[in-house]
Amino acid sequence: MNDILKDKYVLFSVASVLIIVFVSMVGSFNIDGVSGNGMTEIIGVIDNPAPSQNGTVFNVTDLEGNEFRCFYRSHVPSSPSLCRLIGSFSADGNIFFVDRIIINSAW
Repeated sequence: MNDILKDKYVLFSVASVLIIVFVSMVGSFNIDGVSGNGMTEIIGVIDNPAPSQNGTVFNVTDLEGNEFRCFYRSHVPSSPSLCRLIGSFSADGNIFFVDRIIINSAW
């Protein structure tokens, strides 16, 4: 058994497999729209926009049917439209703070 661990080709093969596993695990952290900088991307339809004191509060239903309560510091489209929302969730996860809205035609 000790002789096989001294073989440079076996060690190279084991190292290669470990590198492939590590790279695939690191690449999987970008699943579900979460990027490496903590920003989340939601694609969905904006509904029920209501102006508030500091911006607009609205609901978004994503492509899977999940509904999110959102806040954006500016005006949002009043008619339902498919949008890409980029932002982050509050600490308790109850509201999604939108940094950027990209309307479907701008994709």
